[in-house]
Amino acid sequence: MRIYKALLLLSLFMTLIYSCSLPADDEEKETYLEEEDNATAELPWEGETDKFTINAKEGVRLDAPQENGGTAFITIPSTTVRNTRWEFGVHLTFNPSSNNYARFYLASSSNILSGNLNGYYVQIGGVKDNVALYRQNGEQRKLLASGRELMKGNNSPRLYIKVECDNNGYWTFWTRLESENEYTKEKQVKDTDIQSSVCSGIYCVYTKTRSQGFTFHHVQLTNNIETTPNPDDTPDKPETPVDPVLPDYPEEVRGILSFNEVMYDNATDGAEYIELYNPSGITVSVPALKLIRYVDTGSNSTETKTTVILQQPDGNQEISIPPYGYICLTKSAATLIRKHKVSKETIIEISNFPKLTNEDSYLAIMTNEEKSRLIDKCSYFESMHSSSNKRHQGISLEKLSPELPSSTRKNWHSSKDSTGGTPGKINSRE
Repeated sequence: MRIYKALLLLSLFMTLIYSCSLPADDEEKETYLEEEDNATAELPWEGETDKFTINAKEGVRLDAPQENGGTAFITIPSTTVRNTRWEFGVHLTFNPSSNNYARFYLASSSNILSGNLNGYYVQIGGVKDNVALYRQNGEQRKLLASGRELMKGNNSPRLYIKVECDNNGYWTFWTRLESENEYTKEKQVKDTDIQSSVCSGIYCVYTKTRSQGFTFHHVQLTNNIETTPNPDDTPDKPETPVDPVLPDYPEEVRGILSFNEVMYDNATDGAEYIELYNPSGITVSVPALKLIRYVDTGSNSTETKTTVILQQPDGNQEISIPPYGYICLTKSAATLIRKHKVSKETIIEISNFPKLTNEDSYLAIMTNEEKSRLIDKCSYFESMHSSSNKRHQGISLEKLSPELPSSTRKNWHSSKDSTGGTPGKINSRE
């Protein structure tokens, strides 16, 4: 009996030691590759390398500070476009969105991927849960071909992507889930618009909660290849590149949208924003808006004037407001959603949203055309708040009536909402 008890205790003791040695569930996230990826780690990465972890165990993983969202990029030298193959694996630990997505630049004229450039890239996620091939000319992006919607659900699958460009300018791209044995040919298109490059690279757009959720691995660039399939015997007709249909500005733009709320002196746990209202019974859709902030100095000086183009993260997307509806434009959508308990459906994150500053100022929204047209204008002055005996940090200025003119200062007052503002929804009430 004593021997039996001793063996039983020994068995329980060994089981306990073994259990304690196992990794916790949350440590079993995909942070290590099954096989070390020395080739990717040894590539001559340049750019914002301080925002990434690069090693043989993880490949290239975004590792940006969590206090801020934003963009991050790194590049490797690459001077070829034709007769070239690009291959890489990618895994996002979340379902991508318009605020969290990645691009792999196959070719770029600039090693600063966050700026204007000429090149080609594969986008992983975005507004749609798919992989797509784009061409970029400066600020303009042209969708060349869309692939399968592989990123449905709460997470994204482990995915491999292969792209080839042959000597005649035929682009073919394939995708393969980790669970699949073979690549699936997505699309083939012909595009010869850009024929030179200085680099390839990785570009991530992320909110602060996703600042460590992007991983790229097994990155390979091969030049002077025998492309597959050969364009001389391509079984399918190349797909004609089609631009997404963007709305045109109406013939008369004044008043189609109006300012309705301005947060210019945000709380430390908040963010600046402007809110726009659609006073009509029809949906208003525009490709982009131009926001101008200026101070009336009584002179011709332009030093106090700031002009920014406001558009969706993907330049092909429109800004749309339903009848009698609201949208809010800000630099940090996640901050507003958390701070003001509002729906993400009416918040649009604009990466270059300007700092409004606390100086008494004027705002104007205009069309983004060669000859811009005024849509609406307003002012924000500290004296427009309901009481003038204190600083109103974290409290927005909002209209008493959204239908009345924005230029009438008596139509504005301090928000009465407990969070300090109501971005993307009806204003507070007395």
